[in-house]
Amino acid sequence: MEIGSQVWVTDNEDAWILGKVISRTSQDLKLNVNGKFLSRRKIVGGSEELKYEGVESSNDNLSDGSDDDMINLPHLHEPAILHAIGERFLDGKIYTWTGPILIAVNPFKRLSLYTNKILDSYQESRRNPKPHVYSVADTSYRQMMMSEKHKSQTILISGESGSGKTECTKIVMSYLTTIGTKHATGQNGSNETLDDNSIMKRVL
Repeated sequence: MEIGSQVWVTDNEDAWILGKVISRTSQDLKLNVNGKFLSRRKIVGGSEELKYEGVESSNDNLSDGSDDDMINLPHLHEPAILHAIGERFLDGKIYTWTGPILIAVNPFKRLSLYTNKILDSYQESRRNPKPHVYSVADTSYRQMMMSEKHKSQTILISGESGSGKTECTKIVMSYLTTIGTKHATGQNGSNETLDDNSIMKRVL
């Protein structure tokens, strides 16, 4: 947190807002936040790095939400995550990786992200790097059915009420039943479609 650098500062209304470091001592940090001058005290204890209450370092390129995996951010903390997800949401990108974890934002509208063409692209590529719930479902299916160890899989879908957990679960189940049907009919050498009960048994 060098003098003149931008930092994230806690805010009662917007959770986190950008501020600029005016001066710094071992005891406190002086900030300019939207023309207001604030002071934040040093956090006692913890790491050797100087940390101040309600202040986090900002990433260099704040306007860039193009990186599909937030694990690549130099600073990965609450304000950085919220900002990156917000920028991607405004660009119509509701899925973002954080390492192996997929973060999804409810778009509150229908998006053309679940077409047969997109679904096929995740089945055919084995590992489509683009963040999508299809990618999570595909990885789980392949580890369960097509790897040597045939490991059981669990997909954890969590979020607040109204965040879209039910819809996400429907999409996962749709992907699993689609790919399961294709592989089963291919293995049997038949073009017959498996009934829902048979597909469900295979998924379980």
